[in-house]
Amino acid sequence: MSEDKNSVFKKTADKLSSRQIFSVMMWIEAGGLLFALVAIGFSGIELPIPGDSPFLSVVWGVCGALFSFTAVVILTRSPTSFGCTLRGHCAQLTQLFSGISTTQIILLSIVAGICEEIFFRGFLQVWLSQLSSPLIGLLGASLIFAFLHWASFTYFLLTFVVGLVLGVAYQQTGSLLGVIIWHAVYDLLALMVLSKYPRMLGLEFPLDK
Repeated sequence: MSEDKNSVFKKTADKLSSRQIFSVMMWIEAGGLLFALVAIGFSGIELPIPGDSPFLSVVWGVCGALFSFTAVVILTRSPTSFGCTLRGHCAQLTQLFSGISTTQIILLSIVAGICEEIFFRGFLQVWLSQLSSPLIGLLGASLIFAFLHWASFTYFLLTFVVGLVLGVAYQQTGSLLGVIIWHAVYDLLALMVLSKYPRMLGLEFPLDK
C-alpha cells in the first residue's frame, strides 16, 4: 500500500467517529435484511432457520468459523503477494475500527451474520437455484457476495471462496442457523483482532509508514 493511499484512508477514518461507523454499518445490514424479507415474502421461499438439529448447527457453525478464521490469518501472515495485499486491507480496516467498542463489535457481528446469511444464502442462493440449478445458485450467490465485499481482486477471490464454503454448508445441512453462527463468529473474531490485536495479522506499526 502506498503512503499516500494509506494517509488518505487514515484521514477519512479519523473524521468518522466509532458511533458513526457503527450506525452506517447497522443501517446497511438492516437495509439488506429488509430487502431479503420482502423478496422472500413475494417468492414464497421457506427459511429452515434451525435445521434438523439446532445444537449441531451451533457446533458446526462455531467450528467452521474457527477453522476459516485460522486459515485467513495464516494467508494474511504469509510472505506472498496475496498475503501482502490482505495485510494492506487489514491495515485500512484497523484504522477504521480502532475506536469501536467490544459491545459494538458483538452487535455488528450478530447483525451481519443474521442479515447477510438470510439475504445471500436464505434468499438469493435458493432463489437462483429454483430459477436454474443448485450449482448456478451456489455460484451466483457467492459471486454477488464477493462483489458486494469488493476491495481488490485478491479480496474478491477470498470472499468468493468464503461464500462458496458457506453456500455448500447450507446446501448440505439445510440449516440457516449454522451458517448464521459461522458468519457471526467469524466476524466477531475478525473485528476483535482488527481493532484490538492487529499484530496477530502480521501488521507492522506505525501503520501510516
